[in-house]
Amino acid sequence: MSEKEIHEKRRFVELNREFKPVPEYFIFSGVELFSLILCLLLDISEYMAAVLIMPVIGDMLDIVGIVACLLMFRWIGVVSLFELVPGADVLPIFIITWLAWYLLKRIKRVEQERLHKKISTR
Repeated sequence: MSEKEIHEKRRFVELNREFKPVPEYFIFSGVELFSLILCLLLDISEYMAAVLIMPVIGDMLDIVGIVACLLMFRWIGVVSLFELVPGADVLPIFIITWLAWYLLKRIKRVEQERLHKKISTR
């Protein structure tokens, strides 16, 4: 085997090692998946309550959802306060709050991995 063939074979092995069949953005931990399902249920139940039941129950669901978002997402849960704005019930605020939390968490994790790689290569 020539040097070029060995180099190509090593490169092929490295590329296959890095290949991931599912993008990382679609792999959720248990907490992330649970909070996403909860936010989906809150938004769907709020749509159903506004249409089928009474606005009073929809407002109570708003308060429950806001408290849940503040407990789960801490300061990012403040985004869910937009549920109290009249007419904002049309927007999926709880899902938007989850998305903001998830993306910020993912960005922080990527930055920590980069820093760890930079430190370990020294």
